[in-house]
Amino acid sequence: MKTYTLLSEKRDLAIKAKKIKKSGFVPAVVYGQHIDPLSIQIKQDLATKFSQAQSLGSKVLLKIEGEEQLAVIKEFQRDPVTQVINHISFQALTSGEKVKVALPIKYKNKDSLERETVLQEQMSKVEISTLPKFLMDHIVIDVSKYSLGDSVYVSDLDISSDENIEVISPKESLVCIITHAAKIVEEVDEEEEETVEEVIPTEATEE
Repeated sequence: MKTYTLLSEKRDLAIKAKKIKKSGFVPAVVYGQHIDPLSIQIKQDLATKFSQAQSLGSKVLLKIEGEEQLAVIKEFQRDPVTQVINHISFQALTSGEKVKVALPIKYKNKDSLERETVLQEQMSKVEISTLPKFLMDHIVIDVSKYSLGDSVYVSDLDISSDENIEVISPKESLVCIITHAAKIVEEVDEEEEETVEEVIPTEATEE
């Protein structure tokens, strides 16, 4: 797992977050079991590039005014309209101490699917617990290995057989299924028909 390095600086808590953002910085916090919460700030342009390249659960080396702290990304808070980052939360990592993270699932070779076949995703992330040195950025599923009718469960993922990783998500959970496109269309049509039937007024309601 590649570790991203991010420059930051300590934040003056006497200055309100709104003013910090106006000055071109993003407020952030680093917390952990063995450290007091540390308020920091990151330049907006660096934070934007960082969020585009990294995802929740990714490992990052924070350089804070000459000091270094290894951490994982726990949360990106964004403006609901502009999607501009308003705040970032990091969890400090301690060597030899396990950390819980939700690893995003990424699919490759989607274009290998046969015609009239679609990938129906049921899960977007899998929660695990592991030591910092065994952390990974995400889980990769190679769609080209599967065909129509195949299902992938958490138990089928490589991490489920990795002795260095404890999978917290239920292993019987369905991750994805390769199904026929027409079947999904039929299911949607049936749901729409049921909805229409429910809202048709009866003679009692018309009176």
